[in-house]
Amino acid sequence: MSTDKPVFPKISGDELRFGIVAARYNNALVEALVKRVLETFKQHNVSALHVELKRVPGSAELPYMANMLASTGQFDCIVALGVIIAGDTIHDEVIAQSTAQALTAVGFSTEVPVINGILTTQTAEQAEERVNGKTDRGREFALAALEMARHKVDMIERLDEIEQRELDEGDNDDFDPDKFFKNN
Repeated sequence: MSTDKPVFPKISGDELRFGIVAARYNNALVEALVKRVLETFKQHNVSALHVELKRVPGSAELPYMANMLASTGQFDCIVALGVIIAGDTIHDEVIAQSTAQALTAVGFSTEVPVINGILTTQTAEQAEERVNGKTDRGREFALAALEMARHKVDMIERLDEIEQRELDEGDNDDFDPDKFFKNN
């Protein structure tokens, strides 16, 4: 576990919109993550009206719902929350790897950032520490979501400005339709 946490910029989330997708498997731990994410959003002025929470059976279902929420175009960032604890088989590894890849793909295909808030641990004690201990991954996931949502909004505005500039420049290409039709 990395203890070298990033320093997050101070971001007001007053106009930002978030989708949260939470697995019901390992429910008490996931609920604690949801609570910390929501508390952190509130501390950063995110309106409760700007947050939509969807629950799914387990972590394997998170990418589907994340994709559906992102596809609505109503959110600046999606946070996927789940807890995977290793068992006697490699099922935990399969789910962790496939969901990580799928959540990344959702972000690329929808142009909505997706925070992979799926904890993968070897033991329940490790999960407990990351959720309810000093590590506080829920807060980290929320802060990452705030930063990525702000980046998304800023980049969309920038791309819109570039597109408008290109359209405006295209209108000033010295083409005079009156001269064209008079000569043809």
